[in-house]
Amino acid sequence: MIRNTIKKYGLISKTFHWYMAGILLFVLLLGNLSEHTPKKYYDFLMLVHNSLGIIIFILVILRLLWRWSNPKPENINKSRLLNRLSNLVFFIFYFGMFAAPITGYVLMNIEGKEVLFFGVELVNIVESNGDFEKLAHNFHGIAGDLLLYTFVLHFIAALYHHYIRRDETLTRIKFNN
Repeated sequence: MIRNTIKKYGLISKTFHWYMAGILLFVLLLGNLSEHTPKKYYDFLMLVHNSLGIIIFILVILRLLWRWSNPKPENINKSRLLNRLSNLVFFIFYFGMFAAPITGYVLMNIEGKEVLFFGVELVNIVESNGDFEKLAHNFHGIAGDLLLYTFVLHFIAALYHHYIRRDETLTRIKFNN
């Protein structure tokens, strides 16, 4: 089943979900490692971090387009509070998946560094400006932290639904069904 139904997610949605989760965790890990990495590895780590960040930005646009062109599986929960929390987490995730790559791109520009996509230099969208370097770095860090904390919350919620509520929330997004 390629497309979503009102009961569960289709192959495309599942692929977006799991592959983006893996890429996102890897990018967050690389970003955190880069702050504690010797210079000889730093450039390579940042090349991969930045390139995958750009891929996340592209994938999140494609993912939203796919989401809007498919039915969304019905809510399993009858709890208004849980459904509102789920919608809030969804919004925060997507906000973060837009904000982190954009702020990262701007940060590189403000620092006067090349933005490379797997070795291909991309155009600068803002001028280099040392006065805003710390601010841009903080915004990018906050966006990354927001994604990480939201990921952890999402993971805990998935476990809660699967092991405590014992509902179909987690199984609807699994590949093998």
